[in-house]
Amino acid sequence: MKHRIFNKGDKIHGLLSSQTKPDILFPIKGIIMDTKWDPVNPKYKVKILKFYDSIYFIKKHFFEMNFSRSFNTQLGPLPLKKDDYSSAGALEKRLNDKDAERFYVILDSVMCVKTKPELLDLYERIHFYLISKRFKEIRELSTRSFFKGPLSLDGIKEFDVRFKRFWSDKFERHNFDINKYLDTLS
Repeated sequence: MKHRIFNKGDKIHGLLSSQTKPDILFPIKGIIMDTKWDPVNPKYKVKILKFYDSIYFIKKHFFEMNFSRSFNTQLGPLPLKKDDYSSAGALEKRLNDKDAERFYVILDSVMCVKTKPELLDLYERIHFYLISKRFKEIRELSTRSFFKGPLSLDGIKEFDVRFKRFWSDKFERHNFDINKYLDTLS
């Protein structure tokens, strides 16, 4: 994945993830407070300025996740209680109080971009991969011959027919060949 190098003080957009739930990504806007150089993947200590998710999603996942908060890979939850926040704005305000350094998080450079449109593109590419990975798992699990439960399918052809029935309008809208996509799930 190609990435740009940023400097201390730069405002960035990024995807915050955790080792406890690596498939949950929070699109954020932040400012780089410190950098750790690595020739392959520099890391940034980031002050979160804005979340692009709803408070519902944030409360469901963010508060129970462990984040790197220093370059020496110290992992842990941020010292915050989800019941104290009724909006993303209230959480953002807390993260930017006078003791904001307690809430800095580490982002890999490959998860950082300069603009919000670039963030949306990065997020969509990664989410497309994650969703496709899940579809592949569902396809394999639901078509196993020994499985006879209510979610069992007779084979890959049945999965493909049901998938097309459910998703074809989305693929057509994006000019994406659904048959080629299904081939990638094999």
